[in-house]
Amino acid sequence: MDVEKTLPRPARGLTLVELTTTLAVAGISLAILLPSWAALAGRSQVTTVANQLLTHLRYARNEAVMRNQTISLCPSDDGDSCSGDPQGWQHGYLIFIDADGDRERTPGEAVLRVQGPQAPGLRLHSTAGRPAIRFRADGAAWSTNTTFSICQGGDAEIHRAVVLYGSGRARVDQRAPDNRPITCT
Repeated sequence: MDVEKTLPRPARGLTLVELTTTLAVAGISLAILLPSWAALAGRSQVTTVANQLLTHLRYARNEAVMRNQTISLCPSDDGDSCSGDPQGWQHGYLIFIDADGDRERTPGEAVLRVQGPQAPGLRLHSTAGRPAIRFRADGAAWSTNTTFSICQGGDAEIHRAVVLYGSGRARVDQRAPDNRPITCT
């Protein structure tokens, strides 16, 4: 019986045409996917910040009721004192026991939580004229309703609003009160 021996075929690489075609298909796919990926990442970031702020507002309200004390939130650039800038919540904010009720943290007032700065490009601000939020011992928020606007980039579809009512309840929405679009200017 004659058995023919064949040696294994040597390994072959890609031809230049095959390599160019593969790279072209990969490039086109990336060009289509990257903008969608960026939009998804921006939407996710805005949603995360909105939910985080909602959680902090609920926490502050709960602490005010449990401690039977006034609890305030204010924007802070340094994590220790209030900046007083309603356009600056993205730089961070404080939740503290506001013993004197002035919505400004003094050295003797205990800090309950510190939120650090948000990601670059994200804007978070409250209604003009509301540089701080104060919860009474009954859980109500002082003064009138406050809207926090959260924006990333120029796509209005991904902007969110956290609306805080005078009763102390808060919610997240895709539109500002009165069905207005959310603006971060």
